[in-house]
Amino acid sequence: MDFSSLFPNFIARCADLKSLLTPVAYLFMVIGMISSTATGGRSAGASLRTFGRTIVFIIVLTQLVTWGNQISALTDTTVKETLKADPTKVYAQYNKALEAKKSTATQAGWWEKLFDFGTSVFEAFVSAFLWIFGLLVSIIVFYAYLVQKFILYLGYALSPIFIGFLAVRSLNQIGVNYLLGLAGVMIWPLGWGAASLVTEGLLSFMTDHSFLANQTIGGASGYAFQNFIGVAVIGVWLIFSTIAAPLVIQRAIASGIQVGSALISGAATAATAALATGATAAGSWGATGGMTAMAAGAAAGVAATGATLVGSSLSGSTYSPTGSLITALGQMSGRSSSGKQEQQKDDAKQSPQTSSAIDPSGDNAVQALLRKTKNPHS
Repeated sequence: MDFSSLFPNFIARCADLKSLLTPVAYLFMVIGMISSTATGGRSAGASLRTFGRTIVFIIVLTQLVTWGNQISALTDTTVKETLKADPTKVYAQYNKALEAKKSTATQAGWWEKLFDFGTSVFEAFVSAFLWIFGLLVSIIVFYAYLVQKFILYLGYALSPIFIGFLAVRSLNQIGVNYLLGLAGVMIWPLGWGAASLVTEGLLSFMTDHSFLANQTIGGASGYAFQNFIGVAVIGVWLIFSTIAAPLVIQRAIASGIQVGSALISGAATAATAALATGATAAGSWGATGGMTAMAAGAAAGVAATGATLVGSSLSGSTYSPTGSLITALGQMSGRSSSGKQEQQKDDAKQSPQTSSAIDPSGDNAVQALLRKTKNPHS
C-alpha cells in the first residue's frame, strides 16, 4: 500500500494544476526580463545575464518534479541502505547489539549459566517493550511518508507561481524561500538518519554489561535500573524524533536552525510532557487500567509535543518548546488555584448565610439598627 494506491487521482490533479499555472510563471519571467533590461541600462552584459537566468528558471520549472522525486528517492535509499537508519527496526537493533555483547562473554559453571538465564528473561521483557515502540513508530513513519508525498505534489502544483517570482527582483526572496522549503520536505528521511545516531547511543548504553561483570545481585540491580532508564528515554526519543526530526531538517534547510539544539530542546520538552501526563495518569492507576493508563498518558504527552512542533514548523513560526511548556504549566497551575478561589466565592454567593446563623442571639442586628437610626447615610 503506497500513496498512489491510496490517492489514485491526486497526482494527476496536481499535474493539471501545474499545467494551468505554468503560463503565470512565463508571464512573471517576461516581466522580470523587461524590468531587468530597463534597470540595466540596456547593456549587453545585463541583457545576457537576464537571458541566462530566464533559461535557468525555465529548466527548473520543467524539471522540478523529476528532480524532486529523484532527490527524495536518493535520500530515502541513502538513509536506509548506507546509514542503516530505520526507527521501525529498533527491536532488531537491540537484539543485534545484545548478541554482539554476549558473543564475547564466557560461562564457566552452573551459577554463571543460571545468572545468564535470569538476565536473558529480563532482556526479553525489554525487547518486548522495544517491539511495541517499533510498532508505534512504524505507524508514524507510514503516515509521515504519506504527508511528505502530499506536501511535495501540492508544492509541485503551485511551484510555477513561485518560480516566476524568482524572475522579479522584489519577489525573488519569496520564490527562494518556497523552493528551500520544498527541498527540505524532499530530504525528510535525513532527519531520521540524524536521530538514529542518538538511538544507537542509547541502545549501546542499554546493552552495556559492565554491571554484570561480577555477577552479583547488586550488579543485576544496577543493570535492571540502567535498562529501565534506557527504555524510558528511548521510548520518548523514538516517538518524538520520528515525528519531529523531519520537520527540524526542513526548517534547517529553509532557515538555517541548528538541528541538534532543536532536537534536544524538543526531546527535553517531550520528556517533561510525558512525565507530567504519565504522573497524572498514574494517579488513577488502580481505577483506570494501571500501567496501560500511565503509558498512554506518557505517549499522549510526547505526541502532543511532537504535534506542536509539526504545527510550528509548517507555519514557519519560531519554536521554543521548553518555554511554551513552562508557560503552559504555569497557566494551568494558576487556573487551578484561581479556579478554586472563584468556586469558593460562587459557593458563598449561592449559599448566603442567614442572619440567624451569623448572629443567633440577635445582638448584632440590634446594634446595626441603632447605628442606622443615628446615621441614616452610613
